[in-house]
Amino acid sequence: MSDISIIGGGHASGKLVNNLHKLEFKGNINIFSEEKHLPYERPPLSKDYLYGSKKFEDFKIDINLEKVNYYFSTKINKIDFNKKLIYDQNNNNYSYDKLVFANGSSPKRIFEENIEGVNYLRTLDDSVKIKSSIEISRDIVLLGAGYISLEIASTIKKNYPNKEVTIIDNSEKILLRNSNDDLREFIFKYQKKNNVKFLFKTSLQNLIRNEDGSIKSLILDDNKILPCDLLVVGIGVYPNTDILKGTMLEEKNGIKVNEYCETAVKDVFALGDVALSKNNFLNKHIREESWNNAEKQSDILAKNLTGTKTAYDEIPWFWTDQFDQNFQILGEINYFDNKILRNYSENKNTIIYFKNKKIIGAVAVNNGRDISIIRKIIKKNIVPNMEKIQNIDINLKELL
Repeated sequence: MSDISIIGGGHASGKLVNNLHKLEFKGNINIFSEEKHLPYERPPLSKDYLYGSKKFEDFKIDINLEKVNYYFSTKINKIDFNKKLIYDQNNNNYSYDKLVFANGSSPKRIFEENIEGVNYLRTLDDSVKIKSSIEISRDIVLLGAGYISLEIASTIKKNYPNKEVTIIDNSEKILLRNSNDDLREFIFKYQKKNNVKFLFKTSLQNLIRNEDGSIKSLILDDNKILPCDLLVVGIGVYPNTDILKGTMLEEKNGIKVNEYCETAVKDVFALGDVALSKNNFLNKHIREESWNNAEKQSDILAKNLTGTKTAYDEIPWFWTDQFDQNFQILGEINYFDNKILRNYSENKNTIIYFKNKKIIGAVAVNNGRDISIIRKIIKKNIVPNMEKIQNIDINLKELL
């Protein structure tokens, strides 16, 4: 039986281990994690955990430590694919039969040095630090108008409605990635309704610090000064692929894999945020930073590692929770030739997107049921009755 080594101790890694054990994998499993915690799901870090409604125990992934060799606080610095050896920060080496990259991504930084009051959110420890800082901060600024910043703004305003929260971005609107104008309009409405401030077409030029070196205020364009005692930077992430520089797996945007999570190197696999995966629905390679992708790919890879050849065939799906509103995105929502709005109420609706009379995607507000049905319609390649879709009194299930 082969031994499997997994680089990374996040959501995808934890689920992969549990799925392997469900399939009665009998070989050795080694996990190398840079964190000191067991694997956990990341969505609560900017929402429920940061808000205080969930504890770590609620979203950690329990694995049987008696069945794995778990190396906490261990960074892999070098890999020899020919000898099938990996090396940690202390130059200890470990052999493998099959190697899995599940080492995720890291936030883009704006300063090389660590500055008191400047934070990035990626890990549990990051969330703990931000949570304690929010309590004592008065002027909070979020750099970047992506999902992380919007979710953090929502969490802060729910807990502390009187705190000043400002989002600054050098673009002219929120959510330039994984979004469209319909979704932006929905989300922006709730952010403004809850008194989150926005400064668009604005760049951070420098910081003003207190005598102890902590952040005091921001210097923006035209030397405008913005008071700030807590800055959370959310300007995107990059895949953790530095270890692969100079190898045949080096890619600009992740580790390229096929629909079986296989890389170009024999017996080497990748999944989760770090994987640049072939998506058959979109007919291209994409990097999905989502809970669903970690769940589904870990299931697929476990089957492939235990001898059942199975292809990843998911339609991209993502959600975000902001101000007690749930927004879901399914499939392709930008390149369409028609769309239909199913408006159930002020706070519940679905927009369905079409191309060549077939559904290719949807955006739903507080309506996950529609998303589940639309996914089935797409997978069954059904050409729907447009009149039925336009009539909200007709359940979408009738189209199946």
